[in-house]
Amino acid sequence: MSRKSIFIMIFLLSGLGGYFLLSGAPLPVDVTVAQTGEVKAFIEERAKTTLPRTYSIAMPLNGRILPITVEEDQKVTQGQIVAVMDTSDLDAEVAKAKYRVEQYARKIIEQADNRLEDNSLIQFDEFLKSMDLTVEAASKQQEASKAKWQYARDEFDRKHQLFKRQALSESELNEADLFKKQSEIDYQKDILTWRSLQAVQSAMQIGKISIQKYKEKKVLSEAVLQEEQNEASSQLEQLERDRNRATMRSPINGTILTKNYSNERTLSAGEILLEIGQLEDLEVEADVLSQYVGNIRIGSPVDIEGPAIGDLPVRGKVKRIYPKGFTKISSLGVEQQRVKVIIGFDKNIWKQLQQQNRNLGTDFRVRVKIYTEIKADVVKVSRSALFRNGSGQWQAFLVRNNRTALVDVEPGVMNDFEAEIRSGINAGDRLIIAPSMNLTSGQTVEAHVIKNP
Repeated sequence: MSRKSIFIMIFLLSGLGGYFLLSGAPLPVDVTVAQTGEVKAFIEERAKTTLPRTYSIAMPLNGRILPITVEEDQKVTQGQIVAVMDTSDLDAEVAKAKYRVEQYARKIIEQADNRLEDNSLIQFDEFLKSMDLTVEAASKQQEASKAKWQYARDEFDRKHQLFKRQALSESELNEADLFKKQSEIDYQKDILTWRSLQAVQSAMQIGKISIQKYKEKKVLSEAVLQEEQNEASSQLEQLERDRNRATMRSPINGTILTKNYSNERTLSAGEILLEIGQLEDLEVEADVLSQYVGNIRIGSPVDIEGPAIGDLPVRGKVKRIYPKGFTKISSLGVEQQRVKVIIGFDKNIWKQLQQQNRNLGTDFRVRVKIYTEIKADVVKVSRSALFRNGSGQWQAFLVRNNRTALVDVEPGVMNDFEAEIRSGINAGDRLIIAPSMNLTSGQTVEAHVIKNP
């Protein structure tokens, strides 16, 4: 409609109003009748369906994914295989790791076998016992040889004195000298034998200690091998875990929500393949202006409606109100502070949706009416019949005996369509809908009742 047409219409309406005022003819008005009933205060917002938790099936490691055969909207059970990686390389690595673990196990068994060393130590102990006796006998022998040599030396000295006094012949002196020298030689031989046996005894003791040290070294080597085996076992466990992870299973009984890949391809670890959720846990997420959230309570009833729901709204209740708000830019570019409110569906939602041939999923757009206050059996009127005067007092025009009556009213709970009246209006009173600014009290009118204003 052009600006000129608007001015013409305003002029005609003003002229028509002036005509009725000056001519005294009744002014036609639309009226509504005050009734007794229920009034609900609500907050209406756009919202979307969501799930409290979705389960992502991701690539557990770098590799090649085989074709994924499950489809979106397909039902899956807990433990069902939903995706599989090519594990040929992993299988080879697992086989190598198993071989390494087995090799270390065999080496540990070999290192732990001390039978040869133990037998050698027993033999050395027996040899040392025998050698102790032999060394002791040699020691006694050299002591006897020493005594014999000392006797021969003393005897030679005595005979030498007798020879000087010519009381002994030279042959007897030479015989004493020979005996002395032989005794000395025997003594020296016994000393060498004793010391040789001591050296052999020391060598045998060193041999025994060497075997003991070798056993200790084997124990240390076994500990090192055990650590290496543990490391190899850890690597094997990691590879086996990776191989098990390569077969991806559904963690829940649910529905495939999204499928990002279908064909075989190489992907990096962390790539999301599938998302699985339980649609029976579906809920609604609404971003409510922060100034209205204070009127919402946990358990507040909610009507959920919209094309995704069908012709009839479904019921729900507020489950959770987030403790922290956030800033959101409206479609008009206005910065708004909002708070997330989570709404749960009533239990019979799926039966109701089936009756309407509706399938509801996640991230579907809906609208919600969150009821903040409900009053029953109260006088209620059309919201459009109320207005404020210059001082802020709520007022309304009644029609009594075909004349207007301006009354002050005290509204209670109200919404965009209805308002509770606490005083000033009774059930059955007729109120003028959207009264003109030129309307005055006591003016004659012709009322036309509107049932659904």
